[in-house]
Amino acid sequence: MTEKRAIRFGSKQIIPLAAAAVAGVFIYLGLTEYHFWDPLKGPRPGFFPVIIGVALLAASVLAFALSFREEAPEWPAKNWLVPLSVIAIMGATFLIGLLPSIAVYLIVWLRWFEKYSWKTTLIAFAVTMAIVMGAFVLWLGVPFPHGLVYDAIMY
Repeated sequence: MTEKRAIRFGSKQIIPLAAAAVAGVFIYLGLTEYHFWDPLKGPRPGFFPVIIGVALLAASVLAFALSFREEAPEWPAKNWLVPLSVIAIMGATFLIGLLPSIAVYLIVWLRWFEKYSWKTTLIAFAVTMAIVMGAFVLWLGVPFPHGLVYDAIMY
């Protein structure tokens, strides 16, 4: 007789489904709220969210399909640094805005967690912020959140 295995549904399946839901939100907002493409101007603010959303959706579907073949995951404490960092960035974005939050995160992560020198950290910071400001703010006109501090100062 063949042995039947019970299909277990756990974190290995929930995480890809949650990521697929996030991808769906990115795709929906990118297409409806921020618009994907303008025939005259080219990419609009929703261009990158839609592209990233489609890639995340494809990866999520693949991860979900393959999750039933894997062994039970381990959850070492070091692996929680990235999700906790995302939560910290979200909180800081509410207070000081997205761009300053990402700038602080980048410096802290490179200098203290990755142990890069100040020179390397500042060069990576300058290049990254130049790309973000050039591509997203100037070229695509993405309306980044400003945060409570900016709103209190400007209004």
